Formats: sequence, C-alpha cells, structure tokens
Amino acid sequence: MSWIDDLYVIYQKLDATGCEEVKHDILKAQIDGCSRGEIYVLVLQQLLNIKKDKAPVYELIKGEVESIIHCSHAPYHS
Repeated sequence: MSWIDDLYVIYQKLDATGCEEVKHDILKAQIDGCSRGEIYVLVLQQLLNIKKDKAPVYELIKGEVESIIHCSHAPYHS
C-alpha cells in the first residue's frame, strides 16, 4: 500500500468521527504541495503536528500515520 492510500484511509476515519477540521488541515497541506515529494513532506509535517497537538485524534489514525512515516525511509515515494 502506498502512503497516499494510507492518507485516504485517514480521511475516511476523520470523516467517520467528525474531525473535519483536522481533515481540512491535512487536505490543505496536500493541495499546497507542487510535487509528490513536497506533498509528502507537507502532509507528514501536518500529521506530526496532529501527533503533538491532538493526541486523541492521532490515536485514531496512528497506524496509518506510522505507515506514512515508514515510507520516508524508502528511496521513492509513491
């Protein structure tokens, strides 16, 4: 599974739990990127902010976030 697939699962979980503001923040980071690499970095920064600032929401999406973080160790981001 690619990191973008994990991101869509995150969006689904956030929708299902009424966390539209958090989803909006991640989506904005995704839209602000110009290339795949830049999108990845911006989304990753937003996810790390959620981990730091919104622990209950992070617990909901922790598995997917950890999978996305793991993608940073790969030479190419899909």
